Amino acid sequence: MPPNGRSQRIADWARNWNAGLTRFLRRRLPEQIDAEDLAQEVYVRLLRIEKLELIEEPQAYLYRVASHVAAEWRLRACNSKPHSAEDLDQLVASGTPESLLDDAQFARQLDAALQTLAPTARAVIYLKLRDGMSHEQIAGHLGVTTRMVRRLLTTAYAQLRNHIVLD
Repeated sequence: MPPNGRSQRIADWARNWNAGLTRFLRRRLPEQIDAEDLAQEVYVRLLRIEKLELIEEPQAYLYRVASHVAAEWRLRACNSKPHSAEDLDQLVASGTPESLLDDAQFARQLDAALQTLAPTARAVIYLKLRDGMSHEQIAGHLGVTTRMVRRLLTTAYAQLRNHIVLD
């Protein structure tokens, strides 16, 4: 069978049986595995078959291949070792020398940009970002209105963006 005839035959199978195939896979897999992705894997494997015309019961064969694919994914899921939060934190914490240098350069740029702000705007930025205060809390702390806090934040953010981008 020519390659384009084989792919047409598999496309016909997909049109006829894909909905049932994905339901079949969904029932056999953990929820975190996408049944549609596995169905695609089934069709890819079928495309690799040399003599597709020799298959007498295509639907049964399709489900047999799907059963094997599902079993492989279940086995792979059992053998995989999920990373603990500590492992992931270590990966994030240990940056490359380039990323550490970039971080240090950005920190210097940000510090220089913060120094260009008016003292009230700088205080609002620190209270918002470092201390996590709400607009109302900042207004009460500084003795200004919440509208003034929003205005100061907007202006300060724009100045910081301009200073960091231009440098």
